[in-house]
Amino acid sequence: MRSVDAVQVQTCWEIGRHIVEFEQGGAGRAEYGKKLLSTLAEALTTEFGRGFDASNLRYMRLFFQAFPICDALRHELSWTHYRTLLRVENEKARQWYMNEAADQGWSTRALERQIGTLYYERLLASSDRQAVEQEATSNIVPLQKNPREFVRDPVILEFLGLPGIGKLLESELEQALLDNLQAFLLELGKGLHLSHGNCV
Repeated sequence: MRSVDAVQVQTCWEIGRHIVEFEQGGAGRAEYGKKLLSTLAEALTTEFGRGFDASNLRYMRLFFQAFPICDALRHELSWTHYRTLLRVENEKARQWYMNEAADQGWSTRALERQIGTLYYERLLASSDRQAVEQEATSNIVPLQKNPREFVRDPVILEFLGLPGIGKLLESELEQALLDNLQAFLLELGKGLHLSHGNCV
């Protein structure tokens, strides 16, 4: 699980960096905007398969812009965690949620709940932090993720280009990961001229 998460987060960050630094010349938005993303989406989908539509590329660009320092990313978190964190506009709150999610081992559903109930903001405003922490912790216990949910995650399956989990045995999933991840990263590195190495 951690290996897949790390590879996917690194890939998405590098693609976001490529879009901003190379395709947009460092500008916040490309002059040709939507055309850039649709053209890039078409090229990446042709070369690597599903998971690179314009909507996903938009998230990847936002990801790089929100987290421009690769070494500051938390390797405990998945791409789905980071997509959820992109909804948090306040930079301090976003960093806090990222670190808490990693330190506390929150699932993406737990992270969504904490953001949705303004956990960080309530902690700052409360004179009784312990009560807020206890309430927040007890409410996410049923939301914690187990490994079986991970292999059903459609974002993961799409990223890996694998069929639905109903068609895969655990051993087949493991073999598919081993067969595809290294080749994918090597190809991606050639296509995007990566220079940062492992960022997660």
